[in-house]
Amino acid sequence: MHPFLESNLELIKYAPAFFAVSICLFMGLGWLFGSYRTGKHGIKNIVVRDSLAAAIYGMSALVLSFTFSNASNHYDIRNEAVRSQANAIKEVYLSTSYLQPADQKSITKSLRDLLDLRLSAYQDNKTIHEVNLGTEKISTLVRQINEDVAKASLSAPVSKKYLVGEILAPQMRNLVTVFDVGAIKFKSHPPQLVIHFLYLLLCIGGVLSGYTMAVKNETDWFMAVIYLLMMGIGFQVILSLENPTLLMPYVEFNKDLLHLKESLS
Repeated sequence: MHPFLESNLELIKYAPAFFAVSICLFMGLGWLFGSYRTGKHGIKNIVVRDSLAAAIYGMSALVLSFTFSNASNHYDIRNEAVRSQANAIKEVYLSTSYLQPADQKSITKSLRDLLDLRLSAYQDNKTIHEVNLGTEKISTLVRQINEDVAKASLSAPVSKKYLVGEILAPQMRNLVTVFDVGAIKFKSHPPQLVIHFLYLLLCIGGVLSGYTMAVKNETDWFMAVIYLLMMGIGFQVILSLENPTLLMPYVEFNKDLLHLKESLS
């Protein structure tokens, strides 16, 4: 992610409009250049190679589809991480019944705190520093819970020692793993080179569209507006999938954690 956007995450929501406006400007430049050439040389003396334009449009569509597929995969991975985290917290929460009452009370409270922290850590972040800080707080609390469970396991009732070792301990290790993996996957984004290349291709496509309309004297601004709207919506979808905590409804992305919170309360 660009350093400027890392310090101003709220600007990501305006990126689709920026792309659409850029394409519109380049389309206007193409139209002006085409009008200039037709005025100087005449329409009959200028030939537009549709095959070359189609090749560039095809490449733009290919890169766009690749970016969308990549964003969709990232979203699925993050959504799966949310479900795994919710399930891991629930399993450990239920298995604390094998511990001494005092230890059970302390650890279940820490698990509730972990759930609340996970729900709030990535909400309304303004900078990437806030995101990293939230991730570090979650990791610290997970490590603390892991230590508390390990200590509590030593003083567990003799009749429950076997259950602690065979059920609670593996569940605790799984909780640590899913939160560590989730923190890594949360920061996974497509290379900026791909986004820059796609932006370049779409701007070139805008130039060719405007140029072709001017040279062929087939100005169709209605179709041009539809094209711009579709590109803007397309980028909105891609960015929403890549940044669900910023651009998607809070309840939709965190519904499994919210359901767990309701059940525990």
